[in-house]
Amino acid sequence: MGIDIDGKTRLLGLMGDPVEHTLSPVIHNTLSEILGLNNVYVPFHVKKEGLAKAVEGAFQLNILGLNVTVPHKNDVIASLCSVSDEGLAIGAVNTLVRTENGYRGYNTDMLGLTREIKSYGIELVGRKVIILGAGGAAKAVAYMCMAEKASDIYILNRTLEKATEIAEHMNSFFGRQTIRAMKLSDWRELVKNRSDRDKSSENKAGGNKAGGNGTDEIVFSEKYIAIQSTSIGLKPDNDRAVIEDEDFYRMIDTGVDLIYSPFETKFMKLCRRNGAKAYNGLKMLLYQGIIAYELWNDISVSEEVADRVYEVLEKNARNNTVLTGFMGCGKSTVGKRLAKATGRDFLDVDKYIVDKAGCSISRIFAEHGEEYFRALETEALNEIYNTVTGTVISTGGGLPMRKVNRDILNRLGEVVYLDVSPDCVYERLKGDTTRPLLQSENPMERIEELLGFRRPVYLDGADRTVNVSYRTVEDIIKDIID
Repeated sequence: MGIDIDGKTRLLGLMGDPVEHTLSPVIHNTLSEILGLNNVYVPFHVKKEGLAKAVEGAFQLNILGLNVTVPHKNDVIASLCSVSDEGLAIGAVNTLVRTENGYRGYNTDMLGLTREIKSYGIELVGRKVIILGAGGAAKAVAYMCMAEKASDIYILNRTLEKATEIAEHMNSFFGRQTIRAMKLSDWRELVKNRSDRDKSSENKAGGNKAGGNGTDEIVFSEKYIAIQSTSIGLKPDNDRAVIEDEDFYRMIDTGVDLIYSPFETKFMKLCRRNGAKAYNGLKMLLYQGIIAYELWNDISVSEEVADRVYEVLEKNARNNTVLTGFMGCGKSTVGKRLAKATGRDFLDVDKYIVDKAGCSISRIFAEHGEEYFRALETEALNEIYNTVTGTVISTGGGLPMRKVNRDILNRLGEVVYLDVSPDCVYERLKGDTTRPLLQSENPMERIEELLGFRRPVYLDGADRTVNVSYRTVEDIIKDIID
């Protein structure tokens, strides 16, 4: 992405501590590039003791607008000239919009989550909602649920006091007693909070009772929407969920986790395993940023533009590098070394398929044919798409030939095509009897034929191309990293 800075460039930014790993510049600088606006967005590392001076300095420097992240979302309010209604209700802001008298604060986290769930076709009107956690994010979620007129809202937290504080504040602000605070360990009481219609369904099903120890499953005519707002499940704590009991997830029909790394949290896995839909928080990050950008520039961003920004954001959030190329180009060798050099995991799609099938690729070809194997590739790729982040991924040579596979790869990460010449492939693979597609009387002719057909497809599906013919692994990795 190229940004031309001149005397008319307006500065946008993010204040927080820390800010080094933020994805916000991806959102805002991509928006500026697509929309042709002369803005540039940068992160500012601001300590708590310098917050007030930073806000005043930003105003004097004519900075157009700012985002605010942890730990400043509450304290920054004291330095603002005004605050929006939702910002006052939540007690926190994440967006500062320039006015004549100073910055006005908004909370676009809540608005971003609202836009995310609506993009999935989820409506909160008249629904029962469970909020897991009672931190700052839970306040925004509670406000959203009240504003969207959910019928019953339950805030579950390890300590009851924090949940009670949010419930009492929101009930008072909206003038209705909709939110109830509960201890996390008391979640089974929600089974008792079913309507008569729910209990009637249970009776018709033979009086089923709750239980995860061989007892029958509870029958619900109306299930809950659950929104996970804690940090449990965030990398590297991937293997935990705030509630582990499968019975809880049988009450859920839709789960939304505000975490987006890993891309599929354990909370999401448990939801899906028990028949519920599940979504992560990456679109919330997208939309809260878009709404801030709209406020700063007094514009409306279309869904078409939002989708384009999301594609870029998703690639960056996943932090995957996907290596494609013809057999013998060195995808596995380069991939392992690249993963080690960049501190990421390594995944070989062919090995993934072999481990899952319990037999070699050559045997799969021999017993089931190429089309069957290609279907296995697409199935494996979908599974990888739902789970893998922070990984260097090596693909089979024929995998990108299917358009559906290329579309998945494009969303999975940055696609790097390792371009190799036919003669280099022949030198590396001559005598290799494990390659089903090279078992012919004239391997060199077969290589030229296949590579001639595949190379345009590889090039079309790649973000970058690196020449690997007769080069050292070290030089290839340097090119990829550079």
